Amino acid sequence: MTWPDEPLIETFVRYILDQNGQLFVFENVPARVNTTTGEQFFSPATVRRIQQIALSAKEPVRTIKAGVYEWGNAA
Repeated sequence: MTWPDEPLIETFVRYILDQNGQLFVFENVPARVNTTTGEQFFSPATVRRIQQIALSAKEPVRTIKAGVYEWGNAA
């Protein structure tokens, strides 16, 4: 929930979805971002579209390689 005096800006962000252990990275996703806390807010239509793309067999525009770190072993 946002309050009327919260400083929100309309911008584009990176959204990472973990669906059953499979990671999906979405770039340039429209969002409202709280400039004080960094909290991101997405419209219901945007969230639905992200889920549709993740469930589709559409080929990504590119792939990335990412390391996985266990919190307790990160030194």
